[in-house]
Amino acid sequence: MKIFRRKVKQGSKTGNKIGYPTINLNIGSFADHYKSGVYKCEVILDNASYIGALYFGSKLSHKSATLEIHIIKYNGHIYGQYVRLKVGKQIRGPKKFTNLDELKKQIGIDLKSIV
Repeated sequence: MKIFRRKVKQGSKTGNKIGYPTINLNIGSFADHYKSGVYKCEVILDNASYIGALYFGSKLSHKSATLEIHIIKYNGHIYGQYVRLKVGKQIRGPKKFTNLDELKKQIGIDLKSIV
């Protein structure tokens, strides 16, 4: 299992608006190892481990790639901190959404597959 270390950066806060806040990370070499889609992952922060839903690919709002994670059962602000990331199995490939309601519904489905 590949482990990445990335610094958390601020994103567009779309996840907050739909009830699924995310941390945003620099892609770096991630694209060399994984295809676009949703993955189960483990996020290690301050020696604590959390399960997360990782999305890698194009965002609804723009065409550039993103690497973001909804950390399940975590509600902290960690901008500027480093996290370690272990990527698990892919849940699904990329999918286009016409609006945020469709995205929110699919995230709920994805999370049920992860936990």
